[in-house]
Amino acid sequence: MSWEDPLDEIEALAPTLTEIRRDIHKHPELGFEEVRTQRLIKSWLTQLGFEPQECARTGLIADLRPELHGQGRTIALRADIDCLPMAEHTELEWRSIHDGRAHKCGHDGHTAILLGTAAMLARYREHVGGNVRLVFQPAEEGVNGGGAKVMVAERALEGVSEIYGLHNWPLYPRGELRVISGPIMAQVHTFEITVRGKGGHASQPQDCRDPIVAAAALINSLQTAISRGLSAAGGAVLSVCTFEAGEAVNVIPEVARMTGTVRSFTDTATERVLARMRELAKGIGAAYGVEVDLALETGYPVLVNNVECVEAVARVAAGIPGLSLNGRDLPMAGGEDFAYFAAEVPAAYFFLGAGREGESTPGCHHPHFDFDDELIPTGMQMFLGLVRDRLSV
Repeated sequence: MSWEDPLDEIEALAPTLTEIRRDIHKHPELGFEEVRTQRLIKSWLTQLGFEPQECARTGLIADLRPELHGQGRTIALRADIDCLPMAEHTELEWRSIHDGRAHKCGHDGHTAILLGTAAMLARYREHVGGNVRLVFQPAEEGVNGGGAKVMVAERALEGVSEIYGLHNWPLYPRGELRVISGPIMAQVHTFEITVRGKGGHASQPQDCRDPIVAAAALINSLQTAISRGLSAAGGAVLSVCTFEAGEAVNVIPEVARMTGTVRSFTDTATERVLARMRELAKGIGAAYGVEVDLALETGYPVLVNNVECVEAVARVAAGIPGLSLNGRDLPMAGGEDFAYFAAEVPAAYFFLGAGREGESTPGCHHPHFDFDDELIPTGMQMFLGLVRDRLSV
């Protein structure tokens, strides 16, 4: 056993970390409500000799070697700790005890990985030629999200040279680590479109201004915001995800509403798509004699990986038996508030495949999803390897 090859010690810790992960899974908490989870993390870190500091209300940061603050390099390792506002449809012994709240994205597993990493770092503190900041971030999920932005505002990255984060991903095969330099996850805008017409009896549409017909035309036209608004390179995706109108089978309603998202990887693509949406909303309104109100809300920015940090991830992954590296199916159109960290300091965000060969593994945000505990040692190896790579004595 050694700092250079700690696999036996990692595997010895794995059963304890699995129990912790399942306890967190059983007691999920939404963004900025992670009081129990914060208490659990704080207790674990304190027992290891860390002095965790609360940040962003329910988050925590802790330095491995605070005496080196301002002297030499500090790298940060991040785990998100919140759950999703959704139901769990499993019969697991550790299934959520709270209706409408569940760890369906694997943040419980990410937390366990960073707790295990903390334990190993505490054991080998003198071998680390710099400081490591552990960042347990609340509120990543979009409903109550933006915890990373709050942490940045509260100076959680003060003195940090680089930051690294990971995410399990069941749609990628087990044994694969996927990462690329540059944009890896999208900027997200949400939109709500309200179409106001003139209602009336279904038998007399000529006396109405039907908002459903106008809204349907707008939905079809919105697809041209991508196909006719951008070049073949694309770089954006627009999806209408909800549609509401009417209450009776024989009444043309006054109002129709729809919501959805726009996801893009460059500011240029974003502005072109949003401008085209505004043009289409105005044009459809004029063509159908209805009022069309388009409301846009900016979500997380583009997550951009630093080249040098990605090279470090690749070096570490190459040294882990059974772990292969590629960049297929990236960038990904999902959003991630790790982007706020990556906008402040050089960063790398990467995915650990969790899909089992020959099985249909539920993806993240699926009601049957559960984090694969066998990823805990792999995640720890990656984080510890990055510490060795970036902060070797």
